[in-house]
Amino acid sequence: MAKKEIVWSKLAKLQLKNVLEFYVQRNGNSNYSLKLLNEVEDLLETLSNAELIGRLTSNKFTRVIPMKVYLIFYEINGNRIEIISFWDNRQNEGNRKVK
Repeated sequence: MAKKEIVWSKLAKLQLKNVLEFYVQRNGNSNYSLKLLNEVEDLLETLSNAELIGRLTSNKFTRVIPMKVYLIFYEINGNRIEIISFWDNRQNEGNRKVK
């Protein structure tokens, strides 16, 4: 299977940015945020080579991968994988937007 391009939706980028900024502010440095970002990048490298590793959600075309306390929602579109949401499970589920 060929490696697929990973693209981020505006919502997913904003969600990830907010998480990373929260930890920078809370911890007073960027160490944990950089560690988390590296873990996300490693997971997405794996995903780009094996796009079916996430489980299907109830809508039958969105997939989800758990990562620590986060859920990464994505969809496969041809040769691209679109990250549509980077969800922190500690948030109110009613606020979750997956597109």
